[in-house]
Amino acid sequence: MTPTDLVQAAKACGMSALGLTDHHLLTGTIEFIKACKDADIQPIIGLEIDLEQGPLQLLATSTEGWSNLCRLSSVLALRDNPDAPCSLDTLFRYSKDLIALCENPQGLQDEFEDRLYVPLRNVSSASTLSAQARKLGLPTVVAHPVYYQTPEQAQLQKTLAAIRLNQTVSTSSQQALAPADAWFMSPQIIEERFKKFPEALKATQEIAERCQFDLPLGKSQMPIIPLPEGVIATQHLRDKATAGAKEIYGEITPQIQIRLDHELEVISRMGFEPIFLIVEDILNFARETGVPYSSRGSAASSLVAHCLGITSPDPLRLNLYFERFLNPARVTPPDIDTDLCSRRRDSVIQHVFDTYGTDKVAMVGTINRYRPRSALGDVAKAYGLEPAKVRELANQLPHAWWARFEESEEGEDPPSPFAELRTAYPCHQSIFDDAEAILKLPRHLSMHPGGVIVAPGALTDLVPVMNSGGKGVVITQLDLDSVEALGLVKIDLLGIRGLTVVGDVAEFVQQSNPEQYATPLSVLSMKPPPIVLSAAKPLAASRSKVRGCVRPCVRSMPARKMTSWQLWRCIVLVHSLVDLRMPSCAASRARNPCAIFIQH
Repeated sequence: MTPTDLVQAAKACGMSALGLTDHHLLTGTIEFIKACKDADIQPIIGLEIDLEQGPLQLLATSTEGWSNLCRLSSVLALRDNPDAPCSLDTLFRYSKDLIALCENPQGLQDEFEDRLYVPLRNVSSASTLSAQARKLGLPTVVAHPVYYQTPEQAQLQKTLAAIRLNQTVSTSSQQALAPADAWFMSPQIIEERFKKFPEALKATQEIAERCQFDLPLGKSQMPIIPLPEGVIATQHLRDKATAGAKEIYGEITPQIQIRLDHELEVISRMGFEPIFLIVEDILNFARETGVPYSSRGSAASSLVAHCLGITSPDPLRLNLYFERFLNPARVTPPDIDTDLCSRRRDSVIQHVFDTYGTDKVAMVGTINRYRPRSALGDVAKAYGLEPAKVRELANQLPHAWWARFEESEEGEDPPSPFAELRTAYPCHQSIFDDAEAILKLPRHLSMHPGGVIVAPGALTDLVPVMNSGGKGVVITQLDLDSVEALGLVKIDLLGIRGLTVVGDVAEFVQQSNPEQYATPLSVLSMKPPPIVLSAAKPLAASRSKVRGCVRPCVRSMPARKMTSWQLWRCIVLVHSLVDLRMPSCAASRARNPCAIFIQH
């Protein structure tokens, strides 16, 4: 069940407060908080970790408590072995403003004092734990675990546990499964079950009252940037924009000054100066190190961005309206998307980490969710099917089904992606049931294609982080929506293969004519003469097919046999082909070869 499902179940039962304590990670916390606020339910924010003596639930009682949850979760997730138990020393380092729930509390009393409770999770062990708590002088609290919404979903939880552990349903150990009766029970059922432990029932309300606080959702968290001594960000941005305008236009006319003043006033009023200054710094680094880049999106409507060298189009000449990019009605930070050569992009991202601090920067995490093929493949494997059979089933599903994976305009449920498979394979109905049940649920965390966040202070004061599985880069445990809800600034640095092709050709030209071009980017700064493209046959092909044909041709061109103008024409040709939106049709699959010529 999702955090929203959990909240809706609590609302249906008339509950006033609800807690979430996911294991090790805090990924669903912001979604949970938003859903609670919408349902008028108090969210209790928590985290479950493992100690040598068993599991421990931690509940935040303040924003400082939330920060400690973020720090603790990050420290554990960044270890070489994230699944290893947490040491008491590490726990105590981040224990301020946290309530602890532990069945085996030895060693915790001195640190947590009146913030330590013994949880009663099921009736069968409640008497023993209650007696143990009395001997230690500790209070008890009813803490019924919830792993799924209804009793009928117990089998689905077994399937998900098997997927998580890379085991089969039949071989999974009992320890890997949820406790018995771990479904969402109403308060009335809980009260009846634990009626012999009134103090433990009363403690639930006591803890809820202690955990009342609000995270700063929607509050801007602008990064702090290095500035000249005695100069504030507003003046620094104005000075840079004015200098850039003089360089571009020669003189600042009244029209230019009015437009600059208007944009700078809006930017200053919203406090967005750091965004412009950071992106300018990033692109200056790209220029200095020869990384091809280009701008995209509505930022081209900003004269300030143009004067800083962030965008290429002249908004005055093209009559672009600044309000399309940023206007007084907007409350969220603007997006200044930057495209970079995909092969050289990592050096630019590393510059951001080095310049603004590894403790303040991270790539944005993203939640990969189950689609039909991945859901069927994982479930079939968990049921013990042979790999060949798993592939046989999954390969009968289309790759591009996600677009139909939404409700229709009439509000009807989308058709089942497994309908035909159910008919063809009647013996695998349980597999199809479980696969359909987990559609859209989170499968794993991965890295956003280009989102980078820069925090004003230590990032883990506000957001938990972890290592990505692929490149080993630090990413946020929260997805983009959650990060933006916390007010952090995201900068998109996107890798574009088209710019890689252009960069390769520019290097080729520069190396062929080093006396004429100091750097590869100086090749791209030339204004090319007009060229005429013609084709031996009408061309109908996808961009990827054309790009795949042109790239090796360019690499094989003999450098010494071509003039710089001929090479420049190659650049324009490659660039135009990479960016050209050619229609993909049946003709693109024809075997007849096509040729493209440069006319000199």
